[in-house]
Amino acid sequence: MRLGLFLAAAILCAMPAWASDFLAAIEDIPLMDGFTETVEPVVFESGFGRLVRTTATGQASPDAIERFYIAALPALGWTRVGDLSRFVFERETERLTIGIREPRSSRPVEVRFELVVKLAPSALPE
Repeated sequence: MRLGLFLAAAILCAMPAWASDFLAAIEDIPLMDGFTETVEPVVFESGFGRLVRTTATGQASPDAIERFYIAALPALGWTRVGDLSRFVFERETERLTIGIREPRSSRPVEVRFELVVKLAPSALPE
């Protein structure tokens, strides 16, 4: 129980000042202020792992969104991987891909999150 409280306090302290909430579908990924997560995420679970896809919309520039996640995610154990043209982070057996879609008009910016969690190799069927 104390470990859970400690972890929750650490996550809250690690959140940048411009985050006040977390994604509902991916509990430990902060949601940038002014963004709203869509209601129905896609969740697929199997004996090999889990896939979660969710989207948030709001008003911010793609650069501001990237700066937010580059600042917030390392404090939560995520490391950016791959070339800088892709927005991908990894943490142990998890891979988080973030996509930003700019609107053609005054519509909100759409941020897509995809989390893939692979089970440990020992959990795979033989």
